[in-house]
Amino acid sequence: MIEFIKRYKVTFILLVITIIMGFVAVDTRLNREDIVYYESLDKVVAMVEGSEITLRNFAVYVAHQEAQVQEQAIIYDPEDTRKYWNVHTDGTYISHAARNEAMSMAIHDELFYQLSFELDITLTDEEQKILENEVEDFWNDLVDEEKEKRLGITKQDVYNTMYKIAVSQKSQMIYAMMHGVSYEDFDFYEEEFLAFLEDYKYEVDDSVLSRIDFGDVTLVHE
Repeated sequence: MIEFIKRYKVTFILLVITIIMGFVAVDTRLNREDIVYYESLDKVVAMVEGSEITLRNFAVYVAHQEAQVQEQAIIYDPEDTRKYWNVHTDGTYISHAARNEAMSMAIHDELFYQLSFELDITLTDEEQKILENEVEDFWNDLVDEEKEKRLGITKQDVYNTMYKIAVSQKSQMIYAMMHGVSYEDFDFYEEEFLAFLEDYKYEVDDSVLSRIDFGDVTLVHE
């Protein structure tokens, strides 16, 4: 009887371990699967000085960046544009580089948008009108190819993000003038901005960012 109980305990423990390993395997698999973008808009992909950047906020950057890189992909191979996205260069894939660049842009713009409150920056009526026209153009481009459906966003979502970008750009211009440098010196990839960035706290959730299938979110490849 004692020997039977011992064997029963061993079997039970092995069963529990198997179940736990099964859950771990499922969780690992789910964490590796690509995100369905339009189902995941409230996921937080980054935090910048305490402010969240969700996939809803990030969608404009995804659409913009994919469109830009796709132009190069068509030149590279018009018969199969996916090939360019899978090119490995400078230690990474084009798709990963594009994704990281879009994230860098979003962090850059969020920081300068936050700075706009310190500098008391707002848009003039003329700048507001320009913004509204740009939102209209951007939205129409999305709708023409049904990209808004793949992203799951609304025209208001586009406006909200592009408003912050417009304010950020004005903030960048004024901040650069205050420091006696050109506007471009504070672009997201420049040393001046990288030095500026060191004074702020930001964190990217790679478990979200890495699961965005960049190059296939808004695009349908030939």
